[in-house]
Amino acid sequence: MSVLPTLGAGGPGPTPTNTVQVTVTVRTRKPGAIPVVTPDDVRVYEDNKSRPVVSWVPATAQSGPLDLTILVDNSIGDNVSLQFNDLADFFQTLPAGTRVQVVYASHGGNRVVQDFTSDYRLAAKALRLPVGSAMAGGSIYESVADLLKNWPRDGNRRGLLLISDGIDVNQGFEQSQPALNSELQHAIDLAQSANVPIYTIFARGARSLERDESLFINGQGCLSRLASETGGQSYFQGTRTPVAFAPFLNQFANDLGHQYVLTFQPLPASKAGYHQLRVTTEIPGVHLSAPARVFVPHAG
Repeated sequence: MSVLPTLGAGGPGPTPTNTVQVTVTVRTRKPGAIPVVTPDDVRVYEDNKSRPVVSWVPATAQSGPLDLTILVDNSIGDNVSLQFNDLADFFQTLPAGTRVQVVYASHGGNRVVQDFTSDYRLAAKALRLPVGSAMAGGSIYESVADLLKNWPRDGNRRGLLLISDGIDVNQGFEQSQPALNSELQHAIDLAQSANVPIYTIFARGARSLERDESLFINGQGCLSRLASETGGQSYFQGTRTPVAFAPFLNQFANDLGHQYVLTFQPLPASKAGYHQLRVTTEIPGVHLSAPARVFVPHAG
């Protein structure tokens, strides 16, 4: 990775030993071509304090491939299978070298149906009907956390697409709200420390809960928080399974083609911990999407 000038510096210098990397997505606020963003266009703030950019590199220029996991909540309705062709088509649009893994979440754990592969026909064949029952659920956020904890530590870029109703049936109504769900918070913590942007598609499930719309509102709120705080995006169409995933997957594919790996120098830390992060640009109409927090190791 080449080292680019830090903000305000007259030229490139040695790479600091204490740096943090995050994946940042460039989006436009209105439809149109997405401009090229240079290091000089980027501003980084940790705990509202400006920090120097060490490097800003297109994610597609990284030496390792993108490892993308498709995580399907086993408790959602089996009508989601109508979207499997959209997923198979989406696999063909992925950046060159991308590896896809297909996993089904149940009872707070996961079953890998297809390990990481660049053979997208195998990935598409691994998609199967979910159980479609609340009994197959458990905490979807516990499953997300389990997946993140067991992700291979190979240095590859990472991404996660979660298809779920977002409802945490292990918790009562009050604790299932986005701001109070402790298992959701744990999953966010792990994704932020592992630099995994999470994208979510809401799909209706758990037939025994279909009449309780308030739970679905909670579920969508949790999915939105999971995505936004990890630098991803949340997609839904009312409180029903979308009639087509293709429009959402097209947006997702566009995001994957406009991601950068940002390396910046954090504030000196006396102990390891999470710090607020904000990444901005002054380019008109352009928004940079990054995790809401970053894990900074002990400076020593």
